[in-house]
Amino acid sequence: MKTVPTYSLYGVNSNEPLLEQLHFESIPARSRVNDWEIKPHRHERFFQILYVHHGGGEALLDEERLALAERTLVAVPPRCVHGFRFTPDVDGIVITMTDHYLRNLLAGVPDALPLFARPFHDRVGRIGGTEDSANPGGPLAGDDAVLAGALGLFRAEIHAVSLWRGAALAALLSLILVGIARRRAAAGAAETAPAGGRTARHFRQFQQLLEAGFRQHQDVAHYAAAVGVTPTQLNRICQQLAGSSALRLIHSRLVVEAQRDLLYSDLDIKQIAATLGYTDAAYFARFFMRHVGQTPTAFRQQGRARLPAPGA
Repeated sequence: MKTVPTYSLYGVNSNEPLLEQLHFESIPARSRVNDWEIKPHRHERFFQILYVHHGGGEALLDEERLALAERTLVAVPPRCVHGFRFTPDVDGIVITMTDHYLRNLLAGVPDALPLFARPFHDRVGRIGGTEDSANPGGPLAGDDAVLAGALGLFRAEIHAVSLWRGAALAALLSLILVGIARRRAAAGAAETAPAGGRTARHFRQFQQLLEAGFRQHQDVAHYAAAVGVTPTQLNRICQQLAGSSALRLIHSRLVVEAQRDLLYSDLDIKQIAATLGYTDAAYFARFFMRHVGQTPTAFRQQGRARLPAPGA
């Protein structure tokens, strides 16, 4: 029975702990021995950043296939199904950190944390230089220059053995994360960017509780009580910060997990329903149809037709 593999790092079994909270290596280090392909998998508690300095390829982030060109930056949150196929001339870095380490780095900017709940894919200016592809020979814009410079310095640090390298890498990684958050916000990710203060804290608590318990099918009143607000207040918070009601977010989390299982596992519909807390597969199928507009079987067939063929 095939399921989506869950790894600590690329090919490392998930019950092998990551001894350090921060791990980094070159893209070729593991992809070369795997014939330049990292098959679809996910991490239960690790956040990853991949930067293609040279070369290219293709990324699979959940069901979306995206091109990897020179200067492409990718961020992969925990539980996001992802895979990569690289060109043999690829060069770049992969940074892996625990979700706890990510929260620590962003402790001073907690409102940025929800911006990392979804995958990120974008290109930045040339590392180690000031050239903008849209303006050859000209300087990069402010935020782009900071992000490009931080990536370049991080890449240089990991290839050197210098005093206080750990502190330097942590500082540079903070700059990289802030650069990603700024891009997400500027690109219209406001639906995931909370306002400050108590409202933001309540929303993050709700997100954490939902992530931990979505398979139990708790209602809005349950989450509201756990957060310490009324159901009406929780709905208002979710509308303000995510553009959706709390119930819709609860349903959306179930739909996302169902879509991942349909695309990346060979579990049958009844088994998928059971793993998501449904005792009645027919009820699950109706729920999925109502929210996706397709039956689970049709979604699986059409979605897999868009995925790379094995060995292709």
